[in-house]
Amino acid sequence: MDYSKGTDSEVNMDSIQLVASLLICYPEFSKITLDSKSKAIIMELSVKEAPDQETMAAGEDFIVDSLKLYHSLEYTRGAKFAFFYQDFALHIYRDLDTFSHGEVGLLLSLLKDKFGAIIISDDNRDADEELLATQAEMIDHRIRFLKENRIPESMVGVREEGRVMVYDHDVL
Repeated sequence: MDYSKGTDSEVNMDSIQLVASLLICYPEFSKITLDSKSKAIIMELSVKEAPDQETMAAGEDFIVDSLKLYHSLEYTRGAKFAFFYQDFALHIYRDLDTFSHGEVGLLLSLLKDKFGAIIISDDNRDADEELLATQAEMIDHRIRFLKENRIPESMVGVREEGRVMVYDHDVL
């Protein structure tokens, strides 16, 4: 990989924009962290209550098996993935090198299927459709750009009362 394609400033801006775009386009996410050290993305969905152990185990198996199939169909090798519950949130860990925008929609469909009754989602029915379409189009570009560059700083984005805020992770 050629890590010299973007300046630190450009990569930081794309990092911020990716985190913000994912939060804007997918109201199910309550928090997204872009980890520069492990070059990974951690997506969180807030839940009303802890899933029982049986539901969590069955959901994890279903999601992991579905993602393995997805990656097999997409000819993606070496994907790093983790799914767990902690502190009233479902956490999805994905490495950026094998992550794709198409996977986000699949993940959310799977999660809503297994955990929909407990997921807390921001209502974005009033969101500007043109803004959502523009943000969604840019997600692919931003993921591709970040795959090709060293990410200089970790970012964290949160959704709070319909607003999206992105911070340098070290600030929090």
